[in-house]
Amino acid sequence: MNIPSPLFQPPIDGSLLLAAPSLQDGVFDRSVIYIHQHSHAKGAEGFILNCPTGELVGTTLCSAEFESLSKLPIYYGGPVATDQLTFSSYRLNPEEETGVECQVCISAEEAAKTLRTSGTFVRAFIGKSSWTDGQLEDELENHAWYLAPPIQDAFTLPQDETLWKETLQSLSPFHHIISLTPENPFLN
Repeated sequence: MNIPSPLFQPPIDGSLLLAAPSLQDGVFDRSVIYIHQHSHAKGAEGFILNCPTGELVGTTLCSAEFESLSKLPIYYGGPVATDQLTFSSYRLNPEEETGVECQVCISAEEAAKTLRTSGTFVRAFIGKSSWTDGQLEDELENHAWYLAPPIQDAFTLPQDETLWKETLQSLSPFHHIISLTPENPFLN
């Protein structure tokens, strides 16, 4: 199959990574990952944005320190370090269509303060996604992922499969068709 060249080229750092429909490993199926760190020498790291666990910070952490964060949903960030709860903030830059500023591993105090800031989204993650040096580039070359600019809708659309589908559809007509692929094409 002749897959068109991606419309969006690196830098990978600060981009969205969308799982190709063929990536059905039970972890990254139809995932959208915000890549907050990337270098050719150290690899890449990010969090899955659209995999809610159904848990809230308040049901996991019952400390006064987390009271203001108690209703914040917890997302599954990826299969690495799943014993750690991490807070991250994402601030939309209204002057740029694709402008997103990310702060990773912020304290609970900083997360609570940031939660009250307009135009900023705070996420709580269990686990993270990471790749060794060159691994993500190889996976991109083998079409396991699609790279997309960090659109602001990534934080305002429903944080489920809707995010994957609508972000993919916005890339190109080819990607729009790919987004319509059923989870199991054999049941089509």
